Amino acid sequence: MAHRVPILDLGRCVGCEACLELCPEVFKISESGYIEVEDLDSYPEDCIQEAINCCPTDCISWQESQ
Repeated sequence: MAHRVPILDLGRCVGCEACLELCPEVFKISESGYIEVEDLDSYPEDCIQEAINCCPTDCISWQESQ
């Protein structure tokens, strides 16, 4: 069954950390200092959509996954 997962374009990310504040269960800072998406079985769509809407560089988007 397909479901949507959030993806980050790290080339556009400025590290403002708005996504971390809005969805700390989904987004985290890696050991190398970059924001990344946790590998979860399902994602809270409302929370992630708010992060997408608030991202100043539009680097978060949805991707269909199998």
